Amino acid sequence: MLCGTDSSIRKTPMYHPFAFMRLPYSVLTALDSRMYHYWMQPVHYLVRIVHILSMSGFFGIEMIFDFALFRRNGQATLGAVSRLIMPWVHWMFGVAMVSGVALFFYDPVRIGSRGYLSPKLLLIALALGLVALVHRRIYQPSMGGRPAGLPRSRVVAVASLLLWTGVIVLSCLNSEGVPKVFLR
Repeated sequence: MLCGTDSSIRKTPMYHPFAFMRLPYSVLTALDSRMYHYWMQPVHYLVRIVHILSMSGFFGIEMIFDFALFRRNGQATLGAVSRLIMPWVHWMFGVAMVSGVALFFYDPVRIGSRGYLSPKLLLIALALGLVALVHRRIYQPSMGGRPAGLPRSRVVAVASLLLWTGVIVLSCLNSEGVPKVFLR
């Protein structure tokens, strides 16, 4: 099975189910800047470390928040804890996004050619859309210690956990190629 619209132009075999979502090569090469690459090269690994730490901190706090939202009678605890964790969630998410964009522009052709980047970006957009959709009805009352409607808050918590877990899983799949098995 070939990827692309014209099989004579682009003969890239599909290795996974999300290959059709890859960003076009012409767009990736237009985004590539050698000047930025050389500027960031000495601090590339530091930016990667910051990205991984902020992403994992955000995901951990998001999991705690969603598990507390899922619990029955967890709103009182969630209201007290949310004043402590919400500034951290926002800062860590911001740092993860800025460092992720910086890492993408370090080598957009290599990063953007990976098959799981587009689905990961789609899941991030869906998770942010979920937050925007339910912020006033679910999150604000819960952070204030008031009940937000148990069935809806549980559905939102599960959806949020699934979306952000999907982002982490796709990030892991995107970081390396499939391991090669050498048989004798």
